[in-house]
Amino acid sequence: MDLAGKFVGDKNSLIPLKKFSKVIAEDIKEDIISGRYKSGERLKEAELATKYSVSKTPIREAVQYLVGIGFIEMIPHTMIRVTKMDKKEVQNLYCIQSVLEGLAARDALLNLTEENYEEMEMRIAHMEKYAQVNDYSEYSKENNRFHSIFWQASNNERLLEMLQNTHERIQRFHSVPRRFPDKFKAFAAEHRKILEATTEKNADKLEMLFRKHIQNHERQIVDLLEKEDIF
Repeated sequence: MDLAGKFVGDKNSLIPLKKFSKVIAEDIKEDIISGRYKSGERLKEAELATKYSVSKTPIREAVQYLVGIGFIEMIPHTMIRVTKMDKKEVQNLYCIQSVLEGLAARDALLNLTEENYEEMEMRIAHMEKYAQVNDYSEYSKENNRFHSIFWQASNNERLLEMLQNTHERIQRFHSVPRRFPDKFKAFAAEHRKILEATTEKNADKLEMLFRKHIQNHERQIVDLLEKEDIF
């Protein structure tokens, strides 16, 4: 990917020069999620700089960001590499996310609008469609949009910040459903139950369903990684 030719000296460029590192970080992150870069694989700054046609400075900035969200780890004075999958890390992050999601849903319940309900219906329909054809990449986008309805409606900025931070780290494990989309088809239907509880204004049921939904994802991911002997 030649970023230099795309962004430098073009007044109409969509992405300014100062955002080089963010663009690179997102591209590397996608390569990790998609499996192009494997767990534990070494990454070299010089090779990445050549790949993106940039100096090492934006590469280092991108690496620092990815280290911060757990996608890459730095071995002092040795190398940088894709973070190895860790069972406890998977369990801890999904445990935190399940609690935060449940809280956000409870807080959002009285703030949801008719437009929110219409969007939920649409997102669920899209998820069901993508689940049927095993397109987890597109399914995931719709899933994120569905969940973000509750995040935004919670009207809790600190909670939103925590949810986004944890979710960003959890994306690391989306490589599993990308490889085994058929194993995650059933989760699309869980959103129908969530919508039903939302319509009923049943806060306890809604929080329980959100937490269970996230926990089910965690158990399936851990189970598949254990079968592959990743941990």
